[in-house]
Amino acid sequence: MIQTALWLPRGMHERLKKDGGERGLGNEIRRLIEASIDAAETPKDEITSELLDQIKEIADRSFAEPWHTDRFAFDVFKTAVNTLLSSRQPSGEVRPETKAKFQATWGEENPETIGRMIARLAMVAYARERLGKALLGNKAFFDKLKELRR
Repeated sequence: MIQTALWLPRGMHERLKKDGGERGLGNEIRRLIEASIDAAETPKDEITSELLDQIKEIADRSFAEPWHTDRFAFDVFKTAVNTLLSSRQPSGEVRPETKAKFQATWGEENPETIGRMIARLAMVAYARERLGKALLGNKAFFDKLKELRR
């Protein structure tokens, strides 16, 4: 890492310091800069945004029980999500260049296997992020960490 200095308005400095909490001001600034860069680099995909909104709508409004707490509710939710996906399935044949791009990254696998690998990576990344947030909000964890550093 490279250290740098920048001038901040007093109010912004106080807010960043407060929002950073135990992580600290520097980590909060880095987190916000990384999020901004990631957001700027992420292409806007209206179709995917719409699909995610519809899935959220199904999860929020359509069940007597949350979809993840009961097998029947899960099967209903899964069918609803699959129906949404099927309604957006591209017509026509697989384009060879698209297949080549996926297989260059994921190996000579079929779409189902590649999809499972991508889903598992997403689950692991999300779990790591949740664990990190949990640890950051845990004063006892930081106290123990400080104790171990001595």
